[in-house]
Amino acid sequence: LTAVPEYTGAPEQLWQIEQLIDGTYRILAVSVPGHEGEKFALVATADSNVALGKYDFSSDNSKWDFRDR
Repeated sequence: LTAVPEYTGAPEQLWQIEQLIDGTYRILAVSVPGHEGEKFALVATADSNVALGKYDFSSDNSKWDFRDR
């Protein structure tokens, strides 16, 4: 496992984490086979399941918080 301080587009970086204006984050898949040029993100479904879906900026299901426990 290699930690990289920022997204560079290197092949080993499968996810891109971006902070949004409201302080939450979106977690984007760098690429999805067969869907080149489209943005897919981790989205919550039914408040407990996680799936890969098209990013929807108007939905809270595509926004994530990171917390220390």
